[in-house]
Amino acid sequence: MTAIRHILVALDASPHSRVAVEIAAELASRIEAELTGLFVEDVELLRLADAPCAREILYPSALGSSLTRASMESKLKAQSEMARNALQTAAQRAQVRWSFRTVRGHVTEEILSAAEEADLLAIGKAGWSFTRRPRIGSTAMELTTAAIPLLLLPDRDVLGGMKLLVYYDGTSAAKRGLLAAAQFAVPDSSGITVLIDTAHPELAKRVQVEASALVQGKGIPVSYRPVDSRDESSLLRAVSEEQPGILVLGSRTLLKKLSFLETFLREAEIALLLAGDGSETEAE
Repeated sequence: MTAIRHILVALDASPHSRVAVEIAAELASRIEAELTGLFVEDVELLRLADAPCAREILYPSALGSSLTRASMESKLKAQSEMARNALQTAAQRAQVRWSFRTVRGHVTEEILSAAEEADLLAIGKAGWSFTRRPRIGSTAMELTTAAIPLLLLPDRDVLGGMKLLVYYDGTSAAKRGLLAAAQFAVPDSSGITVLIDTAHPELAKRVQVEASALVQGKGIPVSYRPVDSRDESSLLRAVSEEQPGILVLGSRTLLKKLSFLETFLREAEIALLLAGDGSETEAE
C-alpha cells in the first residue's frame, strides 16, 4: 500500500454516512491527505420509480404516496446536496482540501471506478436502518472483497487516542498493513498493538523482529499480543480488550477465515482498514 495522499469517501444521506465523513476528514487531516466525496444516484431506484405502480412508504407515518421518476430525481438531488454540505462542513473543520462529485449509475460499480483514482476508499459500514443495532450495509459488505485498499467506518467517533491494532503474520501483505498503520499513528497517538499470529509458533519470534524493524525510528509506541488465526474468539477477545480505534489487516486472508464476518463487523464498533488490494496470498 502506497502512502495515503488522496482519500475517496463514498456518501449517502444517512446519519451513519455523516458520522463517517467526519471521521474520514479528521484522518485526512492527521496524514495531510486530500478528501474527495462521491455521491451515486442509484439507477436502480430510478428504474423502480418508472414502474406504473411504484409507491413509497413514508417513515414513521407508514403512509404511502405515488412515486415518479421526477420525484425520485428530486429526492436524489436533495440527498446529494446534503452529502456535499456534510463533506464541506467536516473538511473545513479539519482544514483539509476537498472536492465533491455526483455520478449516476450502479452504486458499487461507480464507487469502484472512482476508487481507482484514490489511495484509499472510505465508507460507512452501517446501512440504512431504524433499529438500535444497525445492519452492515450491502455495499460495504460487497466492497470487502474488492481489489482496493478499503476503510470501513463505524457510526461513532473512534479516533480518541487513535490506538491501532494490526494483525501481523509475517507475509508481505502484513508488512504493508503495518506500514499503513504507522502512517496513521501520528506521534500523539496511543500507538500500535501488533497481533502476532501464533498459528505457526516457529515464526513468531522472527515476525516480532520484523515488525519492530518496520516501525523503528518513527517515535510510535509498539506492543505485541499473540492471537491464533485458527480460533475466531482469539481475535474477538483482542479487539474487545484492546479497544482500538482502527483494526488494520494487510490482506483479506483473515476475513475469509471468519465465518461470522458480518456479525464481527457489526459487533466490533471500530474502524477496519483493509490495506491490501485483495490479491494477497497467505504465504510470501
